[in-house]
Amino acid sequence: MEERERILKLLENGKITADEATKLLNALGETYRWGPRHVPGPDLGERIARKVELSLKGLPDMIESSIWFAGSGEEKELEFNPKDRLVIKAVSGDVTIKGDDERKIRIKLRNGHKVSETENELLLKTMSGDIDIEVPKSQEVELKAAAGDVSASNLASELSIRCGGGDLKLKNISGRLTAAVGGGDVEGKDISAELDIRVGGGGIDLDLSACRGVGRIELGGGDINLTIPEEANVELIIHKPEYGDISSDFDLEPSDEEDELKAVLGKPEAKLYVRTKHGDITLRKRSDRSDNERKRSEK
Repeated sequence: MEERERILKLLENGKITADEATKLLNALGETYRWGPRHVPGPDLGERIARKVELSLKGLPDMIESSIWFAGSGEEKELEFNPKDRLVIKAVSGDVTIKGDDERKIRIKLRNGHKVSETENELLLKTMSGDIDIEVPKSQEVELKAAAGDVSASNLASELSIRCGGGDLKLKNISGRLTAAVGGGDVEGKDISAELDIRVGGGGIDLDLSACRGVGRIELGGGDINLTIPEEANVELIIHKPEYGDISSDFDLEPSDEEDELKAVLGKPEAKLYVRTKHGDITLRKRSDRSDNERKRSEK
């Protein structure tokens, strides 16, 4: 049975709602068709989106064939001991992941799911519905989601997120962050992780508290806004957009490549590559004063 037919059958049988069916169908066929708001170029944006699409292609069929569906819709709470790795595979619904100081993995969800455990890994599969997850801050997490918004906060290990359509919100993330988003906005505050972020179309707005390792931020279509500590020790490599402007609080100078500019901050211990094909790039200074004012405004 084709994946589209499976989704329609689930809707007919009352296993998922019309809204959830719409998200699933969009994830299969329309997540990567760009609207007038963001029109990525024929190379970078489509390449990023295509990679995400291929990695998620079999997700609905694989999960639908392996989980049971709850009819009551009552909230369930699951609790597990930490594993080396937590893997979440979700088709439709928002996913929230929070790190804390507890030594437990706690999961709240409503609809059908399947959990499998090995000595080193905990795997959760869901077809639809929102998921709230609390994990130890040091927990390694991998998420694959076809459709829905994703939020992750207070994590200090390795975080890998791959989602087809939906926004990604991040807060207080350290360690290493790998994110691939087919279409949607990416926002982040207090980010100090080594970064590998690739987005097909949307916008990227990150407040970096530190720059580590060799990082990369690539966007097919949309604006990139970065706030970077003025005392950071990093070399910024900025690829000139084909259609868009660059605005920077830092002094920019020619790089070794003709289509790149660079900014050298302090004594570089890290390097960050920034690229969007169609959109503006804005680099702002993050001072201790502005950081304290921001934190007071959030209270």
